[in-house]
Amino acid sequence: MKKLLTVLSTICLCSSVSASELKFQFGSPSFSGNSKSTHYLTIENIEKTRKDTIEAKRIADAKALKDELNSTAVAKFQANLEARFYTALAKQITDNVFGSDGLQQDSGTYTDTAGNIITWATVTSGSNAGVTVSVQEPDGTTTSYTLPYQDNQ
Repeated sequence: MKKLLTVLSTICLCSSVSASELKFQFGSPSFSGNSKSTHYLTIENIEKTRKDTIEAKRIADAKALKDELNSTAVAKFQANLEARFYTALAKQITDNVFGSDGLQQDSGTYTDTAGNIITWATVTSGSNAGVTVSVQEPDGTTTSYTLPYQDNQ
């Protein structure tokens, strides 16, 4: 009797079980195609963020090194010396251009230690009367300053 009950209960249980078809699907969007563009954009965004972080760190390190080099006693001394040198040069140009008639120079040229060529020229008559000072850097770029002559007399 026990055996019969076991067989009947097994048959009842087996008849109520149902199955479905097994389907294989890739999990990666690169293979399946589902949300593929979103997947690629996410990867690209991660790569860009990493590159930007590395570049920002490189720039910060370079700035810190430059600040460290500029804060040394020798760098401060050099900056102070250059500032005083350019002040003295500006005074010399002013004295030459606007000095007394015997010492006055209408033009001149000076080359500093960095390779900058500083020239000045004076026009004393006409509507263009003034002093033009040009600084030509070693790379060829030129900066000019023009001061009206009548304002400086």
